[in-house]
Amino acid sequence: MALKKKRSGLLKRPKSITGSQIVPRSIKPQNARQLIRRFHVLEKNKYIIIEKIKKLSNNQLLKIDNYKETLSNNTLFNKVYFPSYEESKSKLNKKSSELIKIDDSLTESELFKTLAHIDAEIDIRGGLKAYQLASTQGQNGKRGGDSSKKLVEWLNDPQYKDKLEDANALEIGCLSPDNDISTCGLFKEIARIDLNSQHHLILQQDFMERPLPNNEKEKFNLVSCSLVVNFVPNPSLRGEMLLKITKFLKKPTGDNVSCLFLVLPLPCVTSSRYFDKQQLNKIMEYLGFKETFYYEAKKVAYWLYDWTGSVSKKDQKFKKKEIHSGSNKNNFHITL
Repeated sequence: MALKKKRSGLLKRPKSITGSQIVPRSIKPQNARQLIRRFHVLEKNKYIIIEKIKKLSNNQLLKIDNYKETLSNNTLFNKVYFPSYEESKSKLNKKSSELIKIDDSLTESELFKTLAHIDAEIDIRGGLKAYQLASTQGQNGKRGGDSSKKLVEWLNDPQYKDKLEDANALEIGCLSPDNDISTCGLFKEIARIDLNSQHHLILQQDFMERPLPNNEKEKFNLVSCSLVVNFVPNPSLRGEMLLKITKFLKKPTGDNVSCLFLVLPLPCVTSSRYFDKQQLNKIMEYLGFKETFYYEAKKVAYWLYDWTGSVSKKDQKFKKKEIHSGSNKNNFHITL
């Protein structure tokens, strides 16, 4: 009896005779959740490292999505990164989840080595494709994970349903064009974007790079931002994202809606030492949002906000400040 090849990583499968990799159709729910959580940690650390390298090298063009290209002529990078990547890849496996320590004492060479280690682990785990597969399955309606179900439920409330004629929507971080927001029939048009599109109906685009609307016709009655803000690796960028969303919403009138559907992992507002639901609503109120609906599930929290049409002109800053102590708290927060 022929022995099966040992699988390595969540996407690893025996190769076909052509040498191409056979991608699995599904990931077990527990493995999917572990992969998503670890991927978030790795991307967050990766962002921190890139920002430290940017300061040390004084290279303002350096970004998380172009660092290999930007650093291609850096002798130290080439000398350290690529050998470190191969070394880490040979040692890591799909269960690797060691703590990555990043502090101000790290030299540029040590930062390159840590960056290589993170990239190696991401690749061992199947890369962005594995994360997308896990996220897509997590939001699969058959598993009860389609967050837009709650949105559609709320939009069928009389206060909204009668104002949705000719309404359009922007879905940030769209993973499937077959979710409830797309199939409910409430919207005349839906623009779908994602950082790594897996479908021809989803535009591959970073929302923060999306050009601002030129007029009201290019704006939207609803912006859906489900499990996206928590993936943004920097607290200030999270705030900038929420601010930018207001620039894509139509001015509310008595005949139309102007709403934001927001979904975050529940621990972001229940287990953070720097953040909670009250702090989020303070930020949202400053941006001109009014909470209309809120629902707390076992692992995620849902909001539907109405936009009043303007951001506050008060000179107010929302900074990092400890509001809940405890060793079991996480560090998620949003600054503005």
